[in-house]
Amino acid sequence: MGNLPISETIPQIETSPASLVLYCLLRKKIEGEEDVRFCMMRKQGCMTFPATKFRPREDLYSAMIRPLEEDLGLLFGSFFPEKELQMIPNEGIEVRYEGLPKHWFLYPVDFSLTEEAWAALEGVKSDISWWTISEIQANAKEPNVLAMAEHISALHPELLKEVLVGPSMEALAGLWASKNEGGVRIVRSNDINQILDSGSRAFNLRVADPYLPYQKQGLGFTWSFFTPKDQQDVHVHGLPAVEIYGILGGKFQLWHKPMNRRGAMTWQCKTLRAGDWIEVEPLHCHFGYWVTPQGLGTVIKAAGEGELAGVGKIGVAGKTTCKDCNVRNQCLKHPRMIPIIEEYAKPFNDRDYDRIRMLAEGAVIGQEG
Repeated sequence: MGNLPISETIPQIETSPASLVLYCLLRKKIEGEEDVRFCMMRKQGCMTFPATKFRPREDLYSAMIRPLEEDLGLLFGSFFPEKELQMIPNEGIEVRYEGLPKHWFLYPVDFSLTEEAWAALEGVKSDISWWTISEIQANAKEPNVLAMAEHISALHPELLKEVLVGPSMEALAGLWASKNEGGVRIVRSNDINQILDSGSRAFNLRVADPYLPYQKQGLGFTWSFFTPKDQQDVHVHGLPAVEIYGILGGKFQLWHKPMNRRGAMTWQCKTLRAGDWIEVEPLHCHFGYWVTPQGLGTVIKAAGEGELAGVGKIGVAGKTTCKDCNVRNQCLKHPRMIPIIEEYAKPFNDRDYDRIRMLAEGAVIGQEG
């Protein structure tokens, strides 16, 4: 290729003007049918996935309003981008303008919907149909729609087997973040509860190394919200790192002891209710858990230096579990902790909260502070 003219080393589609087109994948499964069906709508005389051209410097959250809110009549906040699939380069003859060649980059995105959005779609009878991939390949006329169907069939068979049941935690948090892109972000009670209800882990707004698009860098601290769905373990912080728990609802208990104190009886247990806060110093082993199956808390963790994410040796990572602790096998948990840890280690839906409540009643030793 080194001797070829540069124009011959670049695909032609990249040297000609090309439109970047968003295609929204809305999928449902009808009871008794094996194949997933895709929402197809009539637009300018042709059946297509809900679609729109991206405008210059436009992001996904702005572009999706046109096909889903303006064309289908769905309310903003009832549809959520879940997964962006690989873009598909395509070229061919434009159906609506015979003889005019066009170049496209097709941008398929899988969407989830709320129950209200599904109900609204069911009420639209004239402009939309629900087709299987086979029906799309047999009946569609647009080259882009056919290319999309072929791509999904060949490379994304998972989209043909199961459908999304409501928006995921990441999708809800992503939409919240898209509305809070500036230097001041507000997260309201309804947002927090909706996001946490849809997942089974903490809602981490700030972390040392952001790994989800809605997260921001911690700048020396981390910040998250958590519920009983988020599993906890016995751990210790080094660095030094200070951890602060704030209880916004429910009942919470925290076992704790200095890492260098020997003897199981050095463990203490504190009970917290809505409005209570507790601060945990560095090098204090601790285990926090919800006594009630409903609860909401916030955690702020700050360090003097170094990383704040991950699990590892004390002084290297922000959180070190018993398994990786430097003094493992040289200290013991209090006997009243052990059955609570065992019960709490189960998946949320498998826990016996009547047993946890009974164990928690016997957990407090002596006078609480």
